[in-house]
Amino acid sequence: MMKKILFSILFLCAAVSVAEAKNALVVIAHGSPMESWRKPVLELETSVRNQIKAAKLKGIDYVRVALMEYTEPSVASVVKDCEAQGVDSIFALPLFIAPSGHTEEDLPNILGWKYNPYVREELAEEKTEMVKSKLPIVLGPTFYYSYVLEKVMAQRVKSFSKDAANEAVIFLAHGDEERIGFWKSLLGNVSKYVKENCGVTYVDSELIEMGHNFGNELMPLLEKAAQTKKRIFVQGIYLTSDVKRMADRHKMQERQADLVKTRGVEIVYSNEGILPASSDLVTNWVVEQTAQWLHSAR
Repeated sequence: MMKKILFSILFLCAAVSVAEAKNALVVIAHGSPMESWRKPVLELETSVRNQIKAAKLKGIDYVRVALMEYTEPSVASVVKDCEAQGVDSIFALPLFIAPSGHTEEDLPNILGWKYNPYVREELAEEKTEMVKSKLPIVLGPTFYYSYVLEKVMAQRVKSFSKDAANEAVIFLAHGDEERIGFWKSLLGNVSKYVKENCGVTYVDSELIEMGHNFGNELMPLLEKAAQTKKRIFVQGIYLTSDVKRMADRHKMQERQADLVKTRGVEIVYSNEGILPASSDLVTNWVVEQTAQWLHSAR
């Protein structure tokens, strides 16, 4: 009888402990020294917190955005703050487009899950602090494992489109060549979704470096699209960067002048990335992923 009583007490204590566990959601983005890049990412912290409250999602007591490189709040400093706030476990959600060296090597090494001396040496050169914590940390999925990118790009195309039948859409992305399969799949899925939901029949896409070859790699795509369409919309699949700035930096107006004149085509470069234009969709994705994690942890 005494054993049963003791067992019941232990069970109740365990149940109370689980119920009172304090969970944190930490959204992790790459980071940048540019304020224009950081601002829309850091603003997600408030929008996610408000959405969790509006959705009455139980189980998340602390929400932060952390930046992997360049500036604060760093991953390590946010984890330290979690400890100071009495957090018991962390759901870390990487705000990255697809699996990459950052999500498969950098973050696991920063979080202490992996020990790759070469990766850690590079991180040390960038003055990235490693996390030293006993808190259980679960790393969530990237955008790739959802439909958020398809919805975001469809949202951008619909905002631009005037006459879908006579328009071409070109998506540009910057991906990890070692994981090219993910990017080909992603670009294919986005193209298919946009065709099915936006009425556009011509969609092309390419992985293009943001460096000096940007114009050289983009011009063949423009020339091809101009053969059949009179209006071309170029959209970047980037977190906050936009192709308008890239096009201006690489003097695309001058490079494409002959094409525009001879073909009578209009070329429009999007001045919006995923954030802040589609912050609502990204916020919903973060909350949905968090809800799924909470459900799986029960």
